[in-house]
Amino acid sequence: MSPLQDTESNQHELHAGHELETGVLARVREWIDIFPWLRLLRTLRMAGSPSMILIAMLTLAIWLPVYQWILGDPAIPGDPAAAVTNVVVTNPGSGIIGSGIAAAPRLQTRWPWMWVNEAFWVAEQHRGGNVVRTLCGLLWTLIAWSFASLVFVRQGGLLTAGRPMLRFNTLVTSILPRFFAAWIAGIVPLLCVAALGAMIWTIGWIAAWLPEWGIVQFPLALLITVLAIPCGILAFGGFVAVALAWAAIANERDPDALDALSRGYEYLYRRPAHLILYGLVSLALLWIVMFLVNGVTYAAAGITLVVLDWTTAPAMTGTFVLRIISLVPSATAFAFAWGLIGGVYLLIRFDAGGQQVEDLWMPAATPADPLPTLPA
Repeated sequence: MSPLQDTESNQHELHAGHELETGVLARVREWIDIFPWLRLLRTLRMAGSPSMILIAMLTLAIWLPVYQWILGDPAIPGDPAAAVTNVVVTNPGSGIIGSGIAAAPRLQTRWPWMWVNEAFWVAEQHRGGNVVRTLCGLLWTLIAWSFASLVFVRQGGLLTAGRPMLRFNTLVTSILPRFFAAWIAGIVPLLCVAALGAMIWTIGWIAAWLPEWGIVQFPLALLITVLAIPCGILAFGGFVAVALAWAAIANERDPDALDALSRGYEYLYRRPAHLILYGLVSLALLWIVMFLVNGVTYAAAGITLVVLDWTTAPAMTGTFVLRIISLVPSATAFAFAWGLIGGVYLLIRFDAGGQQVEDLWMPAATPADPLPTLPA
């Protein structure tokens, strides 16, 4: 038999299957096939990206003052602006007094969940007083953070898929058309919860006019329970679903807000164990990054205070410097956390639907100019 005939006959042979004795480690392509969460290590590049940190700092500087003004609070408890003001002490003789190294650790680290907890604290203070302020503050947060969040989840998804981060101009042109879809994905759960809450309020208002008999109140209580369960599902899942929806809007070819939101709820309630595992890995990576960033900022603040103490610089200069430095940990935490969300979305999408992590939308490349035709 000729080599050509032997090759043609081998094409029609069926694969006999893998030999189980060889073991799984001999068949895997990379370690990420066994431990897919190792892909999240690639997102560490975002923590050292000056452009990403700068975007987060600008967003924080724009969002926080307006948010405090909407809620009518001069400062959220423990915010970096109030903390830094207490670090620098004016001295008529020199610019700054006290040991700079001792004062530097008073800069407060802003973790992402700290802002969430403090936002809920402020909302609790306004509960029953001015609900409109709380809703306006939440809407302002969605608007202010939509661009930065889409940028971060996009870059995090690209790094998780093994691709380089996009240039800023390319990133902006691809993210801007997806703003509206991100806002819809953030507002739809609020509207659904509000609609169910209005139904529950109506039934409770009717129950107040009826006699307090068990045979009358029990059916109404049962109906309220039927409405309360989906209301709780939407409200509790919205915290995770909206974040995953923004990751889907930024990384999928079709930025459908409702489809992205349904993906977020599906991944949360269909793959909770996988999501918790990826969340723990993300928290570990975030802790490592914040440990390094805190060390850098503390050292920078301490050196700055010591050097300025030797000069006649006004105290206001040191105050502004420390205000800017105090935003670096918060900005890094926000940028890196949203980047991890983009990576987690791709991983949980593979677990739920089998779509490969590397399969994500990429903008069309600009066509290259044709080469000039040489004369014959």
